[in-house]
Amino acid sequence: MRARAALRVRFRIAVVQPFRAARRPLGRPKGLRYERPAIVYGLAFVVALLSDSANAARRAQPRVPPPTLTVTADTRLLVVAPHPDDETLGAGGLMQRVRAMGGRVHVIYLTDGDGYPEGVRVEDHIESPTPRDYRGYGRQRRAEARAALNALKLGRYAYTFLGFPDGGLCRLTRQYWSEHRGAYRSPYTRLDRPPRSELLVPQTEYRGEDLTQELAQLIGDYKPTIVLVPRREDQHADHCSAWYFVADALHDVKRVDPEFETDLLNYIVHWNAWPFEDEEDRHLPTPPGLRGGASGWIEFRLTAAEQRAKSDALKRYASQEHVMSWFLDGFARANEVFSRPRAPQVVLPARRNLCCEQ
Repeated sequence: MRARAALRVRFRIAVVQPFRAARRPLGRPKGLRYERPAIVYGLAFVVALLSDSANAARRAQPRVPPPTLTVTADTRLLVVAPHPDDETLGAGGLMQRVRAMGGRVHVIYLTDGDGYPEGVRVEDHIESPTPRDYRGYGRQRRAEARAALNALKLGRYAYTFLGFPDGGLCRLTRQYWSEHRGAYRSPYTRLDRPPRSELLVPQTEYRGEDLTQELAQLIGDYKPTIVLVPRREDQHADHCSAWYFVADALHDVKRVDPEFETDLLNYIVHWNAWPFEDEEDRHLPTPPGLRGGASGWIEFRLTAAEQRAKSDALKRYASQEHVMSWFLDGFARANEVFSRPRAPQVVLPARRNLCCEQ
């Protein structure tokens, strides 16, 4: 109370009285230098007092620890990869850590990565690829994905290829959502449905509703404790779309099983020139200009052995090494970065194009 009273007295002396004095009409003889009113100095004094108090309050507040990611023997990690190689780029180290701790790993590949004209031309040495060439390229990328997972020395793990259209996922979030319209047909492979032998839900075609149902079935059966999926801000349309399909599938799982809970995490692969601004730095920086979601960025440090295994796994993607080895090498660093989003409020089909402009 005494401190407050003293502050009121100082305020009255420093501000109120000079202010009253400043209101009196003052003449200024010609040639006399103008003096600033005392109110300016009084206000500056008060501002300094308040600033000191605010700084002291900030110093007194406990520092918030950085967000962390903990894995145990009970961890069941589900990694959603839009294309073969995304799982290793984003989480090659995390997958190793989960298995080392005795946990389980399952990777879902949404597409076979078969809609990459430049890659097909370089790999097959042809100028004008045919649908058969694109389908063969997809089979090659599947084989490379299996080799990469083996190179990570994960031991017991599982993977599922859903075989949806590379480069077409964004069209399934809205225009090609349900059977009210014909199924989407890939302009590359000319297919309009996944291979019959790999259907999880009967009669599945290239429709968004079908992709959501297959994801919901896999999530509901596996009951992952961690789901890792690209961020919606990822500038590749398939990656952005993957976020919306997983969020929609989680909504369906939760509706059927209200007790289901999981730790939803994001990774990112495509963001402007990141992370290639400083390729000599072994530390993977967080994407500049992109906030770390609801949690803040999570920096997951890798051991030297995990780094070597991840680098070796990326080299198993020979088809990608031939066209963009620099891109893959940019993620072979000493850490990985993740973030936690806010609870998703996503219900498909979308009312507008969500990712096609990415």
